[in-house]
Amino acid sequence: RNIFKVKKSSAEKSKKMEKEEKFFRETFMYDKEINIINTATAKCSVPSKRRVDLPVTAGEQLDIIDVTEGSAVICRNSEGRYGYVLVEHLNFR
Repeated sequence: RNIFKVKKSSAEKSKKMEKEEKFFRETFMYDKEINIINTATAKCSVPSKRRVDLPVTAGEQLDIIDVTEGSAVICRNSEGRYGYVLVEHLNFR
């Protein structure tokens, strides 16, 4: 029985991640392939001020998807949400 619950929850998580990716592509008008170019850890917790900003928690691991012309990068968190994060809030390895 537990095996089926795990499969169901991973299927739900996958569906949620697909929904987040669709929202990201529409909001950011992002038509490129999504590739992880780097990983970073959040230095501090930062709430989002706009829907396009990604709220981060101190110590959270983020995938860097793209760089912008300003001081922000486009990141994805472990839940599959995308958004802008300022470089000054990140530690790169």
